[in-house]
Amino acid sequence: MVNRTDRHETDPKSKEGLIPKRIHSQPLKRQRSTRSTRSTASRRRQHDDTCTTCLRGTLHCYNVCILIIGCGALGVGVWLLVTDFGARNVTPIVGNQLYEVTTYLLIAGGGAVALLAFCGCCGTIREDKCVLSFYGTTLAIVLILLCIACGLAFFFRGVIADHIRGRMKNTLAINYGVDVRTNTENRRITESWDSMQRQLQCCGVAGNTTSDEAWVFYSTQTQWNKKELQKPERRMVPESCCAKGDIHLCTGLKPFDGPPIFYKGHLEQHREINPYLYTTGCYDKLIDYLKTYSAVVGCVAAVVPIFLVLGIIVSFCLCARVAGITSDEADV
Repeated sequence: MVNRTDRHETDPKSKEGLIPKRIHSQPLKRQRSTRSTRSTASRRRQHDDTCTTCLRGTLHCYNVCILIIGCGALGVGVWLLVTDFGARNVTPIVGNQLYEVTTYLLIAGGGAVALLAFCGCCGTIREDKCVLSFYGTTLAIVLILLCIACGLAFFFRGVIADHIRGRMKNTLAINYGVDVRTNTENRRITESWDSMQRQLQCCGVAGNTTSDEAWVFYSTQTQWNKKELQKPERRMVPESCCAKGDIHLCTGLKPFDGPPIFYKGHLEQHREINPYLYTTGCYDKLIDYLKTYSAVVGCVAAVVPIFLVLGIIVSFCLCARVAGITSDEADV
């Protein structure tokens, strides 16, 4: 009886002694699985860190390049706007705002690109998903704006010659130099004509020295000439038709055997060349000027979006990578 009791008492002890061994064996398996999970996560993190570093470096270099390109586009737009015969002076003469609108879009796009380059640097350094998402989305919006500007520039270049000549005749005959103090439209037209004639070195609407629409247009078909007839000293052409030099000889205030006093002189002595007067009309030069500069605007607005596409791709890839790393760390 004693032996049975002892066996009965020792069995639970032996069982109790075996149970801890089983209890200790289960945490070892869990530790191994945890270690393997951590090692897998660390290897994945190392791979992600390599990709993230590569994307970060690419985006940094891209931001520097895009900053330079954005400042360049901004500078071109501002120059086209503030030059002597800029985009604001073209509109009153041609009666079309496409060139001016395109220039403003180029300025807005270039400024936005330059500003976004700074935001992109901040988002890349901090690896902030929200900043990177905002950066990529705004780049996409700027891309659309610049594509619109490019399309408008080349469209304007294609339809540039339509109705411009008639518009030039009407504005010069009716609006030029009339009530410039009280009439805003006439003042803008007068300033635009003066800027164009100085910049393009032309005078009048079209043609050459002997054309009725060149410099002689002022003294035969304009309201400006009617005002000049009421003055004690009448000018034949405005001062914007003159090169640097003798303004009185150019405008007809000083006697001269040739333009602008004599027109189609039948005598040889009345056919002298006035060295200070622009005798060629502005139409052909204006068309060439607008075609050239609209092509410049269109090319700039077409080149910048090519770089924007690369920035959009890299920024969203880095954003997705940062989001993936954050989710992996949360799981571990």
